[in-house]
Amino acid sequence: MTFDDYMQQIRTRDTAGVSPDWGQGRTTFGGLTTAMALTRARLQAGQQPLRSAAVSFCAPLITADPFSFSEQVLQSGRSVTHIESSVRQKDQLAIRIQACYGQQRESSVAVSQPAGIHSEPGAGRLLPFIPGITPDFTQHVELAFVAGGLPFSNSSDNHLQGWMRFRDGNGPLTSAHAVALTDAWPPTPLQKLSTPSPCATVTWNLEMVTPPEQLSAPLRSTDWLWYEAEIRHAHDGYGHTEARVFSPDGTLLLLSRQLVVIYG
Repeated sequence: MTFDDYMQQIRTRDTAGVSPDWGQGRTTFGGLTTAMALTRARLQAGQQPLRSAAVSFCAPLITADPFSFSEQVLQSGRSVTHIESSVRQKDQLAIRIQACYGQQRESSVAVSQPAGIHSEPGAGRLLPFIPGITPDFTQHVELAFVAGGLPFSNSSDNHLQGWMRFRDGNGPLTSAHAVALTDAWPPTPLQKLSTPSPCATVTWNLEMVTPPEQLSAPLRSTDWLWYEAEIRHAHDGYGHTEARVFSPDGTLLLLSRQLVVIYG
């Protein structure tokens, strides 16, 4: 099944299972399950687009085993709605998300951030899908490295830059697509290691600056997006990273901050 298939399916179901080709080691690709939970939460928010999300990965979500979704509206006003979403497997909490959805507001304050894009969409070194080496879910996405090091390359760089997109899709690019793609990149600190070592995201905070649904020129789910990330700090086995995602024309879509644990 494609990413779009899962997003469509979860709109009408409280439980789901993900096939092994969407795996990430022994777990399910976190970008996919987070996007599924946010897609369900959006149903509670009506037409309000996603503005921010705080994601905690509490336990591994095993691929192929069924898991369930539940949502609770914490507060709903005329323009902003707060929703808590949980994903459970075998009665154990695996993912908890607190998301904020909000309507546009009129304001005289307008500050923009320039994009660091310096190549054509899709340019760069494509990360190949190698069964047994790269995570299984990477067969569904394309990641083109433009700057920074590959995982376990003992790189001196503290940044990653490149293009990303889904290989398959049949609809418009939504906030859920952008969220999942952002998580598709290997954690930026992995390039600092010289040998393969485990790494996992503990918490993930997102701010949707420009919801893709509100772009003047809508994008398709298979269009390229620009990704740039920095290691802000790393020590004691933890890495603190920040990332920005842009549309091909340089519109800032989202901000991302992750706390990752590094076992190297």
